[in-house]
Amino acid sequence: MDTLKRKQIYIDEESDRALKNLASSTKTSESEHIRKAIKDYLAKKGVTRPQKDPLLKVIGLCDSPVGPNDASIHHDKYLYGKEN
Repeated sequence: MDTLKRKQIYIDEESDRALKNLASSTKTSESEHIRKAIKDYLAKKGVTRPQKDPLLKVIGLCDSPVGPNDASIHHDKYLYGKEN
């Protein structure tokens, strides 16, 4: 799981009671239900998670004797899958 970030939210009393009942009946924390609801909402809206930095892909790329020897010249190809 990714590192969790603390957020403070305000919800109405009816939603608070419903969330407490759901958490109690499912034996799952309120926070877990909120995280799941946010993930579902973002997926429904078509929001994708940010990609990891593509530069991380080149770490160790040339350490292998079978790796490319032209990474400094054709780095776009190895990072983004396209020629410059």
